Amino acid sequence: MKLSVIDNLEKMTEPLSYSEAAKVAALIRQSTQNANRGEYAPAELERLYAFATPEKIQEEVNRGYLVTLSNDTGDLIGCGMVVRRGMNLVIRIIEVKTNYSRKGYGSLLYKHCEKRFKEAGFNKIEVDVPKFPKSGNFYRKHGFVKTGNPTRKDLYFAMFKYF
Repeated sequence: MKLSVIDNLEKMTEPLSYSEAAKVAALIRQSTQNANRGEYAPAELERLYAFATPEKIQEEVNRGYLVTLSNDTGDLIGCGMVVRRGMNLVIRIIEVKTNYSRKGYGSLLYKHCEKRFKEAGFNKIEVDVPKFPKSGNFYRKHGFVKTGNPTRKDLYFAMFKYF
């Protein structure tokens, strides 16, 4: 497995190529569709991953943090992204291909994101979590607490962790 990091949180130092952004977008879209077990209608699902286009991924990485995980043959199998929201940082997404899930790769990506929060001097992590049971369980396993309040047009739940 190979981890790669692009860290543009302080200032842009490295762009994400269009082809790599397209791979990240495709991973997010496919994994989100695979996770849906009726929690979202098709139109809601489209709104849920509307940000997952190569152009929007490039834009977010230009001012954010992206960690990717590839397998031994170079195929993208997971990603984690931290972006600015006002004065705060938030986890935008942590996603792993379905056939690689439950093997610790999501936790590995999360730990890299958490480390970046700590390096930036934050003591709180915020994430908008899709209403998929496995997503909520993943973040609870890492110490997050659900606020109980839906966010962004009822597509997500906000979760927080203090450290």
